[in-house]
Amino acid sequence: MMLDVCNPATGEHLSSVEVFSANDISAAAERAAEAAKSWEHTAPSVRAVKLVNAASLIRERQDALSALLTREQGKPLTEARSEIQGAAHVFEYYASVCGSIRGDAQNLPNYGYLNVVRKPVGICAAIIPWNMPAIIFAWKAGAALACGNPVLAKPSATAPLTVTAIAHALHEAGIPKDILQIVTGNGDETGRALVEEPLVRHVSFTGSTAAGREVGASAGRNLKRVHLELGGNDAFIVTKSADVKRAATAAVRHRFYNCGQVCTSAKRILVHESLEAEFVSAAKERIEQLTVGDGMLGNKMGPLNNENQLRAVSDAVFKILNKEEGTLVTGGERIEGKGYFYRPTLLCDVAPEAVSEEIFGPVMSVIPFRTDDEALEIANSTEYGLGSSVWTESLAAAHKYADELKAGVVWVNKHLILPPEMPFGGVGNSGFGRENGMDFVYEYTEAKSILFG
Repeated sequence: MMLDVCNPATGEHLSSVEVFSANDISAAAERAAEAAKSWEHTAPSVRAVKLVNAASLIRERQDALSALLTREQGKPLTEARSEIQGAAHVFEYYASVCGSIRGDAQNLPNYGYLNVVRKPVGICAAIIPWNMPAIIFAWKAGAALACGNPVLAKPSATAPLTVTAIAHALHEAGIPKDILQIVTGNGDETGRALVEEPLVRHVSFTGSTAAGREVGASAGRNLKRVHLELGGNDAFIVTKSADVKRAATAAVRHRFYNCGQVCTSAKRILVHESLEAEFVSAAKERIEQLTVGDGMLGNKMGPLNNENQLRAVSDAVFKILNKEEGTLVTGGERIEGKGYFYRPTLLCDVAPEAVSEEIFGPVMSVIPFRTDDEALEIANSTEYGLGSSVWTESLAAAHKYADELKAGVVWVNKHLILPPEMPFGGVGNSGFGRENGMDFVYEYTEAKSILFG
């Protein structure tokens, strides 16, 4: 059985990929298990060289990879190029820390000499979403490979081509093909089989909260290690002391990047009531300058990735306006014609409860507030806790928000910046576990204690 991959901007058929069955997954896992011991005992310095070489190949091919990413995912070519460069940088980061995966040792009087070593956790399943496939593949595969684990990576059914091409670069750089395997297909068949495969010992999933619950339950039944990076509903808080124009520019940039299809994009824009009119005016001006169309043609915003996303965004905006829980400033409609295009939308005076669930698309919701405590209450009222940012010129306010926001990441006068040195993950319904930073060691290794008498 084959799965068609199409361009969301034009409907053009790009390629077809195989749908891996449960038997195919089991065969892939057996090959990985056979190759695992050799990779575990490969010197960290050798692993590092292979990852660096892979990063070099990715950089050499960035134009072709960027174009491929734009055609299958929809994002503008400039954003695709940034993502490909980011993926190369992530592999370079993991190369740089390969030799830093250390255990611990100490003398315990009356007991003996304790040596704690970090061992690979085993075959790792990496389930990649369609919104940022290249960078998220690099996060998951880079960490697992650096720790000496085999990887079975399943890209999204709607954006599998760039991940597969990057995997080819890793193979050319010396990563054994049985150690890194790409398994394509849909979530119901291939994804489920991958999570349930007995030889898989670690599952890293990025996707919706609903799907994450199913993945976590399945992995738990089989006592697998699991990492979940799920939905987000990030608050972008503009305090009374903020530079309004700077904040508006940043809000537009970080809300409409990738057509708003980023878990940590600026979704709920909380603005001090004294600044709301000025902020909305500045944001409207910037939003209406965004050109929307095929990402290959120099447009600032591309399409949503698929029909389901377009329908979900349209329904969310209709519901808010129909219930009079917000006021439309600009946008608010599908762009007719080929592709899954939705006009960049700005809503103001939005009721907090109207956006308690994330809108995964190009919709900016502005919510006014009176006090810092009220802003914190609104920001923390959602069940999600992936990221949030505060925009302020007050150091005291920055510290207050950073301390009290319930999120895995808090930015101050920044948003959506995720260097590979920075641990990333959520709290609440945004999942658990961390990617990047040195925390990856605890995700992809297990401690083994050895006591010498």
